Amino acid sequence: MFKNYLKVTFRIFRKEKVFSLINLFGLVLGFTCCLLIFLFVQDELSYDKFHKDGDRIYRVASAYMREGRWEPYATNSWPTAELLKTNFSEIEELVRIRRRQDIVEYKEKRISEERVATVEENFLEVFSFELVAGNRQEALKGSNKVVITESIARKYFENEDPIGKIFKINDDQFQLMVTGVMKDMPPNSHFHFDFLISGETARSIAPEALFTNVGFDSQWVYIKASKNFDPGLMEAEFPRFIDDHLSAIFTSANFKLFLQPLLDIHLKSDLGLEIEANGNIDHLYIFSVIAIFTLLIACINYMNLTTARSVRRAREVGMRKVLGAGQSHLVNQFLSESFLMTFLAILFSLALTFLVLPVFNAFSGKEISRGFLFSYEVVAAAIILLVAVGLLAGTYPYFILSSFKPLNTLKGRYISGNSGVMLRKGLVILQFGISIGLIIATGITYRQLQFLRNKDLGINKDLLVAVPMRTMERSQLETVKNDLLTNAAIKSVGTCNMKLPGWISNSTYYEAEGVPIDQEARKSMKIIRVDPEFFESIEGEFIAGRNFSKSITTDMSEAVILNEAAVNQLGWQEPIGSWLKLGRRKRTTIGIVKDFHFESLHRRIPPTIFVLSDSFLNWIYVKIAPDNIPTSLAHIEKVYSKFVRDRDFIYSFVDEDVRNQYNAEDKFMKIFIIFTLLAVAIACLGIFGLVSFMAERKSKEIGIRKVLGASVGGVSFLLIKEFILLLLVASTISWPFTYYFMNGWLTEFIYRTSISIDLFFVATLLALLIAICSTGVKALAAALANPINALREE
Repeated sequence: MFKNYLKVTFRIFRKEKVFSLINLFGLVLGFTCCLLIFLFVQDELSYDKFHKDGDRIYRVASAYMREGRWEPYATNSWPTAELLKTNFSEIEELVRIRRRQDIVEYKEKRISEERVATVEENFLEVFSFELVAGNRQEALKGSNKVVITESIARKYFENEDPIGKIFKINDDQFQLMVTGVMKDMPPNSHFHFDFLISGETARSIAPEALFTNVGFDSQWVYIKASKNFDPGLMEAEFPRFIDDHLSAIFTSANFKLFLQPLLDIHLKSDLGLEIEANGNIDHLYIFSVIAIFTLLIACINYMNLTTARSVRRAREVGMRKVLGAGQSHLVNQFLSESFLMTFLAILFSLALTFLVLPVFNAFSGKEISRGFLFSYEVVAAAIILLVAVGLLAGTYPYFILSSFKPLNTLKGRYISGNSGVMLRKGLVILQFGISIGLIIATGITYRQLQFLRNKDLGINKDLLVAVPMRTMERSQLETVKNDLLTNAAIKSVGTCNMKLPGWISNSTYYEAEGVPIDQEARKSMKIIRVDPEFFESIEGEFIAGRNFSKSITTDMSEAVILNEAAVNQLGWQEPIGSWLKLGRRKRTTIGIVKDFHFESLHRRIPPTIFVLSDSFLNWIYVKIAPDNIPTSLAHIEKVYSKFVRDRDFIYSFVDEDVRNQYNAEDKFMKIFIIFTLLAVAIACLGIFGLVSFMAERKSKEIGIRKVLGASVGGVSFLLIKEFILLLLVASTISWPFTYYFMNGWLTEFIYRTSISIDLFFVATLLALLIAICSTGVKALAAALANPINALREE
């Protein structure tokens, strides 16, 4: 019988090629969408799982109280880590990671490297990165040692053995001997470094403040806990630990520590000063829902087309029943058809996924290997899809067709039941509703991204060039600025200790005039060091008071400028002339600058203190004229090269840096658009199939109408009007659900666009246009057909 089922199935495929291909192509697109999303989700969920004891590794993060809210950071200080290690017996291992950027020199090669870190000697014992050369326990013990990746070994030493080779660092400021080579850190690691410098080396080259200042949050701290460790118990002890050991600067009221499981960092951590940009667990949920919707639309297409063609199968079912076929035989027949169709669709979708995976990787920023398509996870997912979709797509047609009365079907008196028609309409409404909802969601996502990119930051970021000072002598800063200004295209030059845009990593506690001192509720503010020209370069707006002045010598040590958020936190009514005490020194407020976004729009504008400084200034901001930008950049490079001889000239435009802050949202939007287009395309494919079938069933009616004078437009509208009505019904159902979910998504953004009703109308009109285009061609072809051909058929 099974052979007979297959024979009948292939005959049906050959007889009804158009409908079979529509079903097959729809399922292929649906499965491809699901497979790509599955690969994306699996890759995101795999981060850091390759570490042997990953479930026992935690990152110790911190948070500061600002404006009545906790502001979390991924970093911590060296002395805090030391105190943690000595006060908590549950900590088996502790690792500090501190990022560096160095000029690395070997023979004639001299390259600026950014993926450099100083780490503890036990780094390779805590993290399971594979070492291909060197001793795992000894490679990072002692001073002036470095472990490099295989890529770096090839880059500098080609075919030479790298072990024992010596790097010169920063023009021979110090040297490093290669003691180990490890495989490149996997793509699914939440941090990536090419050089691991031993911690003892850091002790000899880093400033003393790094090891003594509790407020110097310059490294990431990881612990490996003992077995059966309860992180909640340790976190409950952190407030006491802070009050007992850090009270000279912090208290548990204004500072806290918390633990982040290593396996949660990539998807669930979005703190200040992350090592690298992380993923987002919400995106996985959204993509998974899209995958389910897309697959559901493909299955709906299959069921709709199968049941719509039930008239053609009615006599077959009746004949089988007359010849003694039972329910099991009919079930086997229809399930054989659906399983074969599903199996073929899965094979084609695997091949299609194999072909488009490199393009998908480019869009999503992933490095998913094609080999993963042959992994047991994908095979298991394919089997689950085969069973689930095969049963879903084959069971319902069986119930419809097996309910036919044999005598009626053999006499050709089959009449379509209302229940089947209503269910088919309901499925079409579901298809349209999902499609419209996805189009609206795509529009809202796009508008939010554009809002983030184009929102007024409170400064003029256009034609503002950011240049790192690096090893430039700060005593030469005025000379550098004067040399830059000799070119008429350079409008202004300001300096700052922070990268704009970026995290303001420095904070300070304070006492303020008229603000009660309550040690249990002390608040902090961000602090930025600038020169008098900084606000001129960024075109910051003063709403009260004045800027810093070089001619007023006391501004260096006795003046501060505040932003509006700082004034609001202090509650001052007359801020100009009021004092702030920073450390042991009182400073007078001389100016209030309008709030501007120094950091990303993912964060609120923090209360910020600006102080005048002639040291610790790390970034030059050059405002250039719009005329002949290349010449202006060449002038900046010429001046830069006179004062920085051991670094290549690098720069960036601040407006580009602002846009780059939202690369994660940009990738999310691109992927969202791709899968939305796939879902809409599958829905349109199914509607096209239904219109094609309706045109065949109503061929005689169309012929009679044309003979009686019906126009081509009238006949075409006859075929598609039902789908237009169903689409309008779907839109009224889809709108409130889409609004609810997208409004919830937008609430995750501090600064967000609004949801306007016009987008809903546009989405519905767009869906209507797509539906008309996808069905109109077939409807028009049916309307233009010669009525004689239809009327002469029996």
